Amino acid sequence: MIRSSALLGLVALAATGLVGVPAQAATNVTVSISSASNGHVGQGFAGFSYEKDRVGAGMFDPADGNLVKLFRLLGPSSLRIGGNLVDIVNWNPAGAGGSAAEVAPPDVTKLAAFVKATGWKVIYGINLKTNTAANAANEAQVAAKVLGSSLEAFEIGNEPNFYNTEATYETAYESYEGAIRAKVPGAVFDGPGATNGQRAWLTPFATKEKANGLGILTMHSYIGDQTTGTIAGMLASNSSGIYDADQTALGATKTAQQIPQWRMSEANSYYHGGTPGVSNVEAASLWTLDFMYGIAAHNGDGVNFHGGTSTQFPLEYSPIAYSGLTPTGVQGVYYGELLWKLAGTGSLHAATVSGASSVSSWGIGNNVVLNNKGTSAVTVNVTLKSAAYGAGQYTLTAPAIDSTSITIAGSGVNASGTFTPSPKALHVSGKHVTVTIPAGSATLVVTH
Repeated sequence: MIRSSALLGLVALAATGLVGVPAQAATNVTVSISSASNGHVGQGFAGFSYEKDRVGAGMFDPADGNLVKLFRLLGPSSLRIGGNLVDIVNWNPAGAGGSAAEVAPPDVTKLAAFVKATGWKVIYGINLKTNTAANAANEAQVAAKVLGSSLEAFEIGNEPNFYNTEATYETAYESYEGAIRAKVPGAVFDGPGATNGQRAWLTPFATKEKANGLGILTMHSYIGDQTTGTIAGMLASNSSGIYDADQTALGATKTAQQIPQWRMSEANSYYHGGTPGVSNVEAASLWTLDFMYGIAAHNGDGVNFHGGTSTQFPLEYSPIAYSGLTPTGVQGVYYGELLWKLAGTGSLHAATVSGASSVSSWGIGNNVVLNNKGTSAVTVNVTLKSAAYGAGQYTLTAPAIDSTSITIAGSGVNASGTFTPSPKALHVSGKHVTVTIPAGSATLVVTH
C-alpha cells in the first residue's frame, strides 16, 4: 500500500476549504492485489467499547429493539465494557440495579439478555483501583454464570500505566486473577490494556500471564487529545507511523508468547471524546478503514472502537449516536466498520497502488477495499487476487469529507438499524475490474 502523509495532509485540508491545491488527475491509477496473505480477518474484528457505568444505567436493554438491530447489523462481534469509569463504578452484590453509580446482579442479567439478542460477546471489565479481590471475584462469578457463552474475557482495571508501574500492576492483577480463577475455573483474561505507547509492558505481562488464562493481549490507541483534532491530522495518522510500533510489538509478542489473540481493546481518533466535525464525519469513516487494515496487517484480531455516552465528556466519535440512552443514528466510525464487515472474512492481502498517492487498498479474500482520500474522483484498474465472474460495488460516500450525511451503496443507516444498499454491478474480465471512486470516498468491490 502506497501512501504519502504530506499529500494526505494537503488533500484533507483542501477538502475542508483550508487550503487550495490542484485536483489530482484521475488517470493511470492501478491497484494490484497480492496473492500472498499478510493476515487474516475473522468474525468480530470490528467491535465496540463502552464505559462500565452504562451497564447500571440500563443502556444495554434487550427491549431496545433499535439498539439491538444496530448491533446486529455489525455483528456478531465483541463488546468491551470498561473505560475510565470501570475503576470508579463498583460492584454491589446486594444492589437493586438501575443505577449508573454501581453495577448489581440485575444489571448483568439485562446485559446478558441484550448480548444474547445481538449475538455479540463481552469483554467484561472489573474495577481495580477502588475494589477488593474478593469483591471482584464475586462479580466475576456472577458475570460468568449469567453471561455464559457470551463472556469473551475478563479485564482487570483500565489503562493501569496511569497509576501503576508494570511490576506494581502485575502484583495487583495476579491477586485479582487468582481470586477470580478460584471462583471461575478456566476464566479467560485480557490485558494489560496500557496506552500512550507503553509497549514495554507487553512482554513481561504476557510472559507471566500466558499460563494463567491470558487469552487476549491488549493495548489502547488514540491519535492525540480532542483539542488537537483535525481532518488533516486524522487522515495522515495512519501513514505517519504513530501506530506502527505498538501494532508491531503486539503482533510480535502474540507470536513469541503464543497468546491466542491481540486486540486494540479501546481505540478511536482523538481521546477525551473526539473532535466535533472531525471524529463524527465522512473523514472518520475513511480513517477507520485504514486503521483497521493496519491492525489486521500486524497479525491483529480486532479493535473495539470506544463510544456510547459518558458522564465525563461528550463522545463525539461514538459509532452510534445517542440522546440519553436512546440511539438516534450512526456516525462516521460506524460506517467504516460497516464497510469492513461487508468485505467479509478470510485472508488479508496487501495491494500495490500506482498513480494516486491518496488511495490506499487491500484485499480480504477476493474482495477489495479502495480508500480514496483525495479531492478528485479516481478511476482504478484493479487486478484481483483471483479470477471472478462478476462483482458488486459498495461505495461509502458523502457530499463532502466533513459531512455527516454518509451512505453506503446509496443507503444510510437509520436509528432503527434499517440499511438497504443497492450495489452497482461491475464487469469483471478474469482478474481485472475497473471501478470509479468519488473524491473523499471508499469503495468495496465484492466479487463472485
